[in-house]
Amino acid sequence: MSKHGTQHGALHISGTGLPGGTTVQLDGKDIAAALTGLTLRICGEARPTAVLDVVLHDLATDVAEPRIVVPAKTEALLVQLGWTPPVDGEQQGDGS
Repeated sequence: MSKHGTQHGALHISGTGLPGGTTVQLDGKDIAAALTGLTLRICGEARPTAVLDVVLHDLATDVAEPRIVVPAKTEALLVQLGWTPPVDGEQQGDGS
């Protein structure tokens, strides 16, 4: 069971990995300036997973169906602040 809510989309990462030297495109839109972190997991034959740490007030996008990952702790905080997570069967949390 995943500890993150997930959505699907195309992700392209290029550059040095340093601030200002990296482009992170989510479905063709550069979101690097809105990121505080990015973790890429590649394991065997499984689909690669990217966990994006996003500064939401800096992100402007109109991607139809992006792959969104919400860590369980972030989801719990958002719920405490009044957010209602989607009920699509894909968003799960383990409390970590």
